[in-house]
Amino acid sequence: MRSAASRAGLASRVKVLLMASVLAGCETISAGAGFGGGIASGRGLPEALDLGASADGEACRASRRIDVQLAGLGAQYDVFCGAWRRPAGIIQVYPQESAASLEGFLDGCVRGRSVTGGVADGDGILSDQLTCPGKSSGALFRDVAVRDEGNGLVTAGRGLPALLPVLRRGVAGLAGKEAPVELSMSEVEGLPGVVALQDQEVLRRRGHKRNASFRFALAADDFARAVSIQDGLFGGDPERRADIALDLALNLSGQGRFAEAETLLGDTDAALATLNIAWLRDKLTNYRAVHLLNKGDLRDAQALAESRFSAETTGAVAAFDDFVDDGQITVISPREAEFVNQRRGSEVPPLYSDTELEPNIRATILRAHRAYILASLLDLRGREGGAEALAEAARRVAAAPPGSAPWLQALIGEKQALATLKEGRAGAAVSSLSSILADWRRREPRSLLTAQLLTSLGRALKADGREVDALDSYREAFDLFSSVEGSFGVAPDRAGEYLSLLVTRADGGANGPATIDFINAFEDVVEPRAAVAMAQAAARLSSDTAAVEIRVLQDTERALAETQKTLQEEAGSADPERLAALRKAVDEAEDALHVAEDAARRAQPKYMQLVNKGATATDLVDAVRPGEAFVAFTATRSGGFGYAVFNGKVRPFKSELTSADAAKLVRRVRLTLRSRRGGTVPFAVGQAHELFLGVFGPVHEEMKASGVETLIFSPRGSLGSMPPAALVAGVPGGDGGLRSRDYRQVDFLGRHYAFISSPSAGSFVATRRAERAAATGGLTVFGPAQPPRATDPWINRYAERMVAQGRPERCGRIFAGQEALQAELTPLAPRVAQNFRRRTISGAAFTEQSVLQDSEIANQQVLVFVTHGFFGDGFCITEPSLLTSLGSEGDALLSATEILDMNISADLVFLAACDTARAAEGAQGLAALFDGAQLDGLVRSFIYAGARAVLATHWVADDKAADELTTRFFAQARSAPMHEALRQAQGKLMDAEATAHPYYWAPYVVIGDATHTLGS
Repeated sequence: MRSAASRAGLASRVKVLLMASVLAGCETISAGAGFGGGIASGRGLPEALDLGASADGEACRASRRIDVQLAGLGAQYDVFCGAWRRPAGIIQVYPQESAASLEGFLDGCVRGRSVTGGVADGDGILSDQLTCPGKSSGALFRDVAVRDEGNGLVTAGRGLPALLPVLRRGVAGLAGKEAPVELSMSEVEGLPGVVALQDQEVLRRRGHKRNASFRFALAADDFARAVSIQDGLFGGDPERRADIALDLALNLSGQGRFAEAETLLGDTDAALATLNIAWLRDKLTNYRAVHLLNKGDLRDAQALAESRFSAETTGAVAAFDDFVDDGQITVISPREAEFVNQRRGSEVPPLYSDTELEPNIRATILRAHRAYILASLLDLRGREGGAEALAEAARRVAAAPPGSAPWLQALIGEKQALATLKEGRAGAAVSSLSSILADWRRREPRSLLTAQLLTSLGRALKADGREVDALDSYREAFDLFSSVEGSFGVAPDRAGEYLSLLVTRADGGANGPATIDFINAFEDVVEPRAAVAMAQAAARLSSDTAAVEIRVLQDTERALAETQKTLQEEAGSADPERLAALRKAVDEAEDALHVAEDAARRAQPKYMQLVNKGATATDLVDAVRPGEAFVAFTATRSGGFGYAVFNGKVRPFKSELTSADAAKLVRRVRLTLRSRRGGTVPFAVGQAHELFLGVFGPVHEEMKASGVETLIFSPRGSLGSMPPAALVAGVPGGDGGLRSRDYRQVDFLGRHYAFISSPSAGSFVATRRAERAAATGGLTVFGPAQPPRATDPWINRYAERMVAQGRPERCGRIFAGQEALQAELTPLAPRVAQNFRRRTISGAAFTEQSVLQDSEIANQQVLVFVTHGFFGDGFCITEPSLLTSLGSEGDALLSATEILDMNISADLVFLAACDTARAAEGAQGLAALFDGAQLDGLVRSFIYAGARAVLATHWVADDKAADELTTRFFAQARSAPMHEALRQAQGKLMDAEATAHPYYWAPYVVIGDATHTLGS
């Protein structure tokens, strides 16, 4: 332990050193630091300069970048001319001793045949024009640059050719050789380019705030827009861009948008190979570990979390530790804290992932974050060392200045409290979580992190025997999960404990109020990727014909959230009149929201269906017909939960099927649903039976006894990629023919029910209520398309299309190396649907334009697409899409948004061959495995465009079997409802030894309103 005297001395030294490290930087550049003696003694560098006219006659101004700290403690100005929002050039200023730092800025710039700095006039000052490689325009023209120095400063400007006189005036003025004309702050604030930078700063800070509030989708949008603005800056800021891109990647990963996240992480990794910025490399490691954790790759995630930090970060942490006294940094004033963290204004830095955070503090937060990640991984894997890693995380985040990473401090505290709960000390856990929650609520009363803390508190309260209080905590959490701006709902694992409480109280449906609570909570459970698809469609419709009504609805939703937040913040007020006024404001806001919802529903029912959070128990009972059952199911960490609606009752149930077990079983069964040379793979009958027991086992016998023949199934998570008809209700006695691979005796669930799939309860109710005009036309087959080519001419042509649409040039090669995409697909056999008035549009004629501009499509009864389907990678294929031929325009992708624009009234859309591009289970191709969430985007788009039902395939079966099944289906659907027609066609294949394996008959699922015929 240090003595009191040494601690006092250290405190003084800490304060002085921290202040000095910043005051010598960009926040204040004084004459005493070697700057500004020839500019304005004692006042430092000006905020902005009037640089006069460019060679084009436009007025130009330079604005100092307060967010950029250059190596060697220099400053940077962005030059804007006329009404440009994008900088046309930049000027950098360094002290004389840091002149070498300009070499990177002027890299490649030459004067005659000499490299910059190699030729000097009499006094060693270079002031003639330099030419440099183009930074803003590439090969179109080269930059110009000038360099000057004086009064202890070295200045250089670089930009577009027309800026030469402007740059000369700027560098000379900053070097003290001319009298610069400074601008007032009001003039600075009005500069178009400054506004662009302010926009970026607002987006970036708002993104950080939303990220800290766990509003990931909104934060992702902010970060993406900030990256876009950064890409438009002259010369760019690669460090800042990489930093923002990493935040965007983690947001996408948190939403389950893994392919998009991996693309960004890979791009940033490649950029860092040239940037060589140690702290960003360490941050990338942290984020990759979290991303792998999100995906469930725990072993690889742990390896990253245990990897070494860079020498620079390790040194920065050690330097920070030298300034720490017994685990706490010396308390400094809020104003001093602003300087320490290089901030202006009253707000504290919301995330460590910010290029402006003081390096030593940033390094220790990086270390704390990685320790927290490691602790989480060790716990999940059941390994030792988690407590020690968590203790290190807590110690390091507590040592940082208050406000450096409040989100991380809250998460660490939550994990410590849950560890206390695991030790059996429920009361202590309740106390700790209540304190953490109260502290966070003061920052963000209505946020998703608040909701997460409430669920953890609910778990502790339940363990402490306070079940009623636990229900209240969970109820408030779910309200936040479903109502906070940017939230899609509750992740299944987070919902499990609340559902477990409610299903017990519901008592199989005997307790009416508890049953209603269970249904409401269940319908708040959302898979992130499905939610993203819904949000994309909703955003498209919100800007359509009912934009005014929808905007009013969105505004009233925000107004209600604000009044609720204010009431929550002031709930402890001793002023009864104030509380009464706040409660009245909340009531009025709720009334306004009901009015706005009614108006939006009338104006744009499709939008309201997209954002519908579910259906009531009464709606479901009314929608389910005799002989039908609606079953919804989700697997969570706490087990499986679902409810069945049949015979006028609602039956909540629970099973022992956890999300981890469900994923393993689905993967094992899917691996056997494929062919290989010499025949099919032996079907995983045992695992298919385990899935049946976990999903339908609790209600199957009761449904059969009630005469249920049609089952409308709404799965969440991995179950969405498993056709329910292929589950096994009973394992055959003996070998049941399985030794000889005769699957005719297997009790497949498809023998018990005709299946209809539904994305959600709300979607099911809406389709039952919807009135659609029946099409009177025939059947149109689109495809197969001309495959994308791997030749350079085709790729170059495609790359031009991508660039023209604002996407990276690398998107021109997305189909290269995808051998399955270059193979021709098998056309729909001529005898299929031969009783319909059939037409075929295939080959070069099948383009996205030919579909969107087809004058007959609105009246076609059936639309068939024989093509590849993609979920999307977020950048090149930005949303769920179908592949078409490359026409005279477009990108050969019929996207979900474009489908929404179609006006169709088809009874059926058949998506054939959607999973063809997937060479094998586990492959990481463009066409990812279509689970329920992924297929949801395409299906919803067709349904909201006017289709009554969609028939889709989870994999591509044998051509002969596919022809036989689809031929029988279309023949039967003339007189039988589509779901029954599918069941009968599948039954014929089940009864034949050669095709009884589910590979041949099980890939087909029908989604939507399939209870009508395709009669003429």
